[in-house]
Amino acid sequence: MLSSKFSRTRLRCQSQRQFWGHPSNFLAWVGFNNRTNSCPSLVPSSSSKDELPAITPSLPQALPLTNHLAAKCNVRPSLPADVAVPKLQKLVDDCKRKSAAQALDRLLHKIRHVPFLTQLLDAWLVVSQCRPFVVETDMSFRVRLATAEDVTTEKPPRLFQIVPANIFAQLSSKIPARSMFVGSTSIQNSDNAAVVVGNDAHVMSFFIQSLHRMNEHKLVVTFFEAYDRDRILWLQEHRLREAANDYSTDGQGTDDSISELNKKFTPSLKALELPRVAHSCYIQSLAALKHQKKILRLFDNENYQLNKMCRTTLNLSVLLHACHSERNGELARKAIDTITIQSPLAVIPLSCYELAIRANLLDRKHHERELLAAVHLAKALHNDGGYLLKPDIWSGLIKVSLKRNRPDLALEIFKSYPNHRISEHQTNFRQVLRVACRTPDRTALEMMQFCWAPYINDLANKAIMLERKAYQDAISLKNLNAKELLLGDIALITSIPAWKNNVEADLLNMMLWEMLKHSHAMPSIVEVLNVMETTRSKGRTAVLRSVVVAQIDHDMAQNEILSRTAVERSLEFWKEHPSVLDSPGFLVRLLLDKCLEHRWDDECEFLVDYMLELGLYRIPFITIIKMMKDFENRGRFEANARIGQKLLQRLSETNRQKLYDRFLRVLSDELLSPRAIRQS
Repeated sequence: MLSSKFSRTRLRCQSQRQFWGHPSNFLAWVGFNNRTNSCPSLVPSSSSKDELPAITPSLPQALPLTNHLAAKCNVRPSLPADVAVPKLQKLVDDCKRKSAAQALDRLLHKIRHVPFLTQLLDAWLVVSQCRPFVVETDMSFRVRLATAEDVTTEKPPRLFQIVPANIFAQLSSKIPARSMFVGSTSIQNSDNAAVVVGNDAHVMSFFIQSLHRMNEHKLVVTFFEAYDRDRILWLQEHRLREAANDYSTDGQGTDDSISELNKKFTPSLKALELPRVAHSCYIQSLAALKHQKKILRLFDNENYQLNKMCRTTLNLSVLLHACHSERNGELARKAIDTITIQSPLAVIPLSCYELAIRANLLDRKHHERELLAAVHLAKALHNDGGYLLKPDIWSGLIKVSLKRNRPDLALEIFKSYPNHRISEHQTNFRQVLRVACRTPDRTALEMMQFCWAPYINDLANKAIMLERKAYQDAISLKNLNAKELLLGDIALITSIPAWKNNVEADLLNMMLWEMLKHSHAMPSIVEVLNVMETTRSKGRTAVLRSVVVAQIDHDMAQNEILSRTAVERSLEFWKEHPSVLDSPGFLVRLLLDKCLEHRWDDECEFLVDYMLELGLYRIPFITIIKMMKDFENRGRFEANARIGQKLLQRLSETNRQKLYDRFLRVLSDELLSPRAIRQS
């Protein structure tokens, strides 16, 4: 019942193994046996409000040194049994308090800039004893324990002493001090020696900073985790003691009592916390050691830690690298939103936005929520940060949207490419169109309408035209002032239209090929061909062959018409799209191949008449000879005679000579073939 009530307080989500690591001591503290003396308290109990008794040995010192966890717990300083608690000097003038603070700052500055690790560890061995100490005045940094000879009346005091944070919080509860105060202590024969009392959490942070500066990342992690482990252990015990005193025996409590209990916990919590800079050094050392999962465990499901650390872009970058490495998109978005709220004046780098977007795109869950988070971050990157999306991230957003059946998001992101200065000739732009053509819906056609809106006469959509105008203002080189350009740039601009036409033709041919390959409807194919005709884009041979065949098959299957009508419709259609074809003779060759495949003899003769009426310069002689040879094999000599007579009468002299050459070449190949030689 007691633990259920305290689930509403601000307890950190930690493993219970740390708290129950010493069950015998805990049972002795509760009162189940007489081992209370063997489990000393970390907080001195006082019979009066003004006096503090001598501190008994702390829990880590009572444990054997062979224990690995005990060795880690020894990092946190504790008052020895023979050292009295320093007393707070209540009447201290401002000058003395200011000089004492400056003296402590000078000491901490020296600690942070110690050149050698051995000097730093030697200083820690002295400082962590919680006994008064002094700093040597020679050039090298050295700390030693204070003696009676060091007691002077100088200002500021030469003596320093650190005390555990929980004791410091009780001593300084009546003054607004979190790092130091001026007190008095007893050294040998001197009972009221002036001393600068420091909070061990504050001093510990400077040792951690110095270790981090030396790139001793393993020591940074060891120091921080050991101190934090002991801090949590003490805090849990302290909260249980306060709960046992403030709650009734039946475990019932009101909301007012819970809020009052939280107020009591707050000073202890703040005094025991390491400063934010120590947390920064800790997570940066974890990143240097590649402990990405430990970084995520530090921030996951703990908004307090996230609000505390995500105030600087350096910590944000470390966290986002861990999120990207472990594919945790939810925490990445939460980190970006947190720094936006906690530090609205912070300039978030472009790399942080990109890491957060990639973490959501690569998230292991593969849910729609991560996709929406990535789109939200992409909009924040452009609208709030003023950055431009890289082409690979832009294309990645569209691909993931199509993969997760969100074509509306894919189209919305696609229409933003003018704002991000993405050109049509880039590989990522081509990949996006190819992926869109693989879907059976109209996503690819809507993308095409946006790209080539000025060429589509049937599209009366003012919104698309306005969006296209933004594109023209963004990346069109025609708006540049020619006076400000070099001669080489002017020559480049004059060649842009031809280069742009090649890019458009390549993209449209690619779209046409992908749509045919994935069985799009014929009306969709016709829309692409209309755009190709308007932009005067030439079709590729393989693409046109597939289009002609697919168009005839579609007409005969849907309309149930004769083959002659299908061929005539095909000829009429391509009369309206002459720019797509390389030449009319190419179309006749494709239709002849189709008719020969299905043995439409009348349609073959009709195509020959059509070709002769047009007076084509380029005649598909090879296909015609192939047709006449097929007729001969099937005994259609009259048809061959009619076709040959028409060719001889209506062909020009040049084409007639080409026809003779082709016939003679085919005839010689037939006569010299192994089959003909064997028959002779």
